[in-house]
Amino acid sequence: MTTETLRGRVALVTGGSRGIGAAIVRRLANAGVAVAINYRERTDEANTLVKSIAGIGGRAIAIAADVSQADAVAQMVQRANSELGPIDILVNNAGIAITRGVDDLREGDFDRTIAVNLKSVFLCMQAVLPMMRSAKWGRIVNISSGAARGAGSIGPHYNASKAAVEGLTRGYPHAS
Repeated sequence: MTTETLRGRVALVTGGSRGIGAAIVRRLANAGVAVAINYRERTDEANTLVKSIAGIGGRAIAIAADVSQADAVAQMVQRANSELGPIDILVNNAGIAITRGVDDLREGDFDRTIAVNLKSVFLCMQAVLPMMRSAKWGRIVNISSGAARGAGSIGPHYNASKAAVEGLTRGYPHAS
């Protein structure tokens, strides 16, 4: 896909205020994509990123939302659509890594990891697919981890959540 193909598109990047998400946001903005930057707690980082994109003549907004909650996702997508236009590109990058060994893992840790790392991917895909189908164009990128295919230092709950993201992704081959 060329930069020209992306110019004028609208993207939503979950977990976009820092790290990999912020790098993705910058790359999309540099390609001429208007970007909705989702974050949960890092308001200052998200707003700084919005300002830096505006500084290069791009368009971006920061949207606080817990993407593991259906109502929050619906409101986030509605706001992105109303302020930037229909979402053409979704990057599911939000995630948490609660470091616990199997003996220290609590049910709440497991549930929160699955909600943020997996359920959010499902909720965001479901929320943007109608727009993409209507436009007959869309791209969804789901960020996983090498931990999906082997042992990792974070814990089995994290490995399971990332393996499930890969399974969910394969289950939506063309989102028909």
